[in-house]
Amino acid sequence: MTWKLSAILHGHTEDVKAVIAPTDSLIVSVSRDSSARTWKRQPDNTFNEDKIFLGHTNYVNSVAFIAASEANPNGLIVTGGSDKLINIWDPENASNPVYTLVGHADNVCSLFADADGHIVSGSWDKTAKIWRNWQCVHTLEGHTQAIWGVLELEHSVVVTASADKTIGMWRDGKKIKTITGHEDCVRSLALLPGIGFVSCGNDGALIVWSNNGDPLQALDGHTSFVYSVAALPTGEIFSSGEDRTVRVWESGVCTQTILHPCVSVWCVATLPNGDIVSGGSDGFVRVFTRTAERVADAEVLKAYDEQNAAAAIPSNQVGDVNKDDLPGPEALEQPGKKDRDVKMVRVGDTVEAHQWSNAEQSWTKIGEVVDAVGQNRKQLYNGVEYDHVFDIDVGEGLPALKLPFNVTENPYTAAQAFLVKHDLPQEYLDQVADFITKNARAVGQGTSSAGDPLTGGSRYTPGQTRSNLGSYNPWGNDASQPTPTPKPAPKPTPKQLIPQVSNVPFKDANLPAIHKKLLQLNTELEPSGVALDSVELATIESLFKFLGTPPKQPTPQPEYMAVLMKIFNTWPEASRFPALDLLRLLALYSTSPVETPGLLSTLLHACRTHETNLMLAARLVVNFCETDVGREVATKEMSAVLGFMEEEAVWKGTNKNLKLAVSTVFMSYSTLLLKRPDDDEIAIQYVAVLTKILEKEREQQVQYRLLVALGNLIFAHESAKESAEIFGVKGAIQTAVLSRPPAEKASTSSIASEIVRLLQ
Repeated sequence: MTWKLSAILHGHTEDVKAVIAPTDSLIVSVSRDSSARTWKRQPDNTFNEDKIFLGHTNYVNSVAFIAASEANPNGLIVTGGSDKLINIWDPENASNPVYTLVGHADNVCSLFADADGHIVSGSWDKTAKIWRNWQCVHTLEGHTQAIWGVLELEHSVVVTASADKTIGMWRDGKKIKTITGHEDCVRSLALLPGIGFVSCGNDGALIVWSNNGDPLQALDGHTSFVYSVAALPTGEIFSSGEDRTVRVWESGVCTQTILHPCVSVWCVATLPNGDIVSGGSDGFVRVFTRTAERVADAEVLKAYDEQNAAAAIPSNQVGDVNKDDLPGPEALEQPGKKDRDVKMVRVGDTVEAHQWSNAEQSWTKIGEVVDAVGQNRKQLYNGVEYDHVFDIDVGEGLPALKLPFNVTENPYTAAQAFLVKHDLPQEYLDQVADFITKNARAVGQGTSSAGDPLTGGSRYTPGQTRSNLGSYNPWGNDASQPTPTPKPAPKPTPKQLIPQVSNVPFKDANLPAIHKKLLQLNTELEPSGVALDSVELATIESLFKFLGTPPKQPTPQPEYMAVLMKIFNTWPEASRFPALDLLRLLALYSTSPVETPGLLSTLLHACRTHETNLMLAARLVVNFCETDVGREVATKEMSAVLGFMEEEAVWKGTNKNLKLAVSTVFMSYSTLLLKRPDDDEIAIQYVAVLTKILEKEREQQVQYRLLVALGNLIFAHESAKESAEIFGVKGAIQTAVLSRPPAEKASTSSIASEIVRLLQ
């Protein structure tokens, strides 16, 4: 029997980076949403979310499990993250880690644990560490780039997979062999009992090795990066990668390709009962089985096949596509030349990819081919993947310096880290950040940080910009033409960060993706009677044309407001986000949103229990502050709006996009209060609120906005400055920023220091 879908586990809000299944009834997953989660099997073979573990402050990227023992009857979960920490958890107690292991200097991206409780960890800091009794007993040094995979072959022998294209073999903490064979970064390792081990990498290959590190077999079939590999005691190998697939290998042959409705399948693992589990960039965990009684019901299987068929396939995964040269659907009347043969056909203006199955003697649609934004592969720098690695010229006769950057980063964060690393003057900050913003292109959905919770796809999510990353350009720049590499002047004037007088609107948007999503939701809602009619759909089409070529000055567009408000007032809460996304864009180019009485308070009140909608409503507030008439309305509703922004539920959660939007609201209002020096009461009130939030918040991009808001208030209001001493602003800044390690204050230390000087 072939592998079929058994269960879909939904709870994570961002990419699932690693999974493990200690028992047939327990799955552990970790995610970029900063959480680890446990899932327990139910009598009907579905899985329910059991516990959420929130001990990490950043992405959680690796997981392992220590088997149950007399001392730990439940076993122990081991998690590693971008916060450089390894947390040890009792699976039945998510409140606090049992132990926290400190020692790595960068992201802990790989973990292995044996039955005796020995742990091996690998990190971007180019080292692996062996831990016994919760103490580091060996640090394995020798790789020149990040260590992406670790595996214990026997009690004293460890192998490590590195971005330097090699595999290291170590005994008792000492390197005994360097294994070569991969042509690119080596990503993952898995044990093959009785044979040795298997590795996979960015070269798209899997290689089987003996226990001595001799190559035995190469497995080729993936069309892009291979991120993860796992194996069953029977010798079957499973691999997952950037090509939307988990592949099944038997005796060196790929016997099945399991498609996923997300481009990045980050991880795959096996269950003791022979099932497999995967985690993807759409935030879902999926279980597959070849045992009939555990296969999902027909309705779920059909929906899953439809999701796969609807998924867009970047053309870089199937080669260059010339639509004019492709045959029509009649080509599918001929059988495939081999199993899993892929054929592309032109259906109107759409290019569809179909795959042949020898077992079923039929073609199955696997997706629609698109010109992916991200056809350029990620670049490696010091063994870590980045969307860009820029050359920065710092002076005549000096070599260019490398500046790595991911489009999900704040350009100022990356620029600040670059200055700190190379000991460059702080006054270059704006020049470098501006260079990044103007030269950073968007990348494709392969690295989508969150999937659509309604469809399982990863094409449009409400936090998205043109980059399709579920994130946005926080500084609102939208330059598309590259500029020359900056050459800093010898003696530029130091940059003063406070006051910041400009608003930072949310302008970026992926209009085609929003359009497609809105129409999809409208179709789904037709049976309920709330769907848009033909006239309203025509208005929506007109709105997208309006936003595609907006006027230079805002104009009234009441017909657009009417349709968007109908969606907001009549559609289910979880389906409103495209309308809110369009509304925040309309506020930049039309006077109609700001002319709607009480709009901000109404929307915020209605959105307060739904994180995604609240995030988009917050972005709308910021965009109100971009126009003269919008600023007037935002000022009138200031107290009510800021009341929503300080609610504890916002700041206790882990939704980074929500916090970024809300902190930008604080920043926007602080620019308004710069021009209202008599509004001392509200300035004092929000010095207290911002100080309280800052004491606990550690995300630098969020901190930066909070600090701008705080600095503006102190700069413009003498009473706010006086109250800062009462509220302990200096102490909060010292704790939250200035006392942190350099990497944790790269983008915030300068503005924090400037605020402290303002308070002198």
